[in-house]
Amino acid sequence: MQPIPTIGVLVFRNNLQEVLLVKHGEKAGAETGIYGLPAGRIEEGESAIEATVRELKEETGLKATQENLIELPYDFGVNELKRKSGTLICTWQVFVCEEFTGELRGSGETTPEWIKVFDVSKLWLLNNIQTAVLEGLKFLN
Repeated sequence: MQPIPTIGVLVFRNNLQEVLLVKHGEKAGAETGIYGLPAGRIEEGESAIEATVRELKEETGLKATQENLIELPYDFGVNELKRKSGTLICTWQVFVCEEFTGELRGSGETTPEWIKVFDVSKLWLLNNIQTAVLEGLKFLN
């Protein structure tokens, strides 16, 4: 079975002191209460960077242009993503968002929250979220 290609986006603010995560609600495919990055599948005919722009807007209300996104140079490999409906096998490309506009709003499935970077490890997280945050910080420093 071919892994499902997915993307995620890292958004930091306040001099890299806070990162934007989304908390999954009851209507989300992921387990209720678990945190992740704004993320999702790459749709047919869509590039990874186009999917990133779309998912960021859908899950958080924030808008970014393709020019504001840089691919994180880290290989997350093939991952198992636990969902309410079972486990998916996925690849994951992560982008760092340098600039955005708009105001936070939830999607009905997820609620975006600014989390202090040093508090990320205290949360219930999807696979690779803490690694993505740490790699994003290294990349930006």
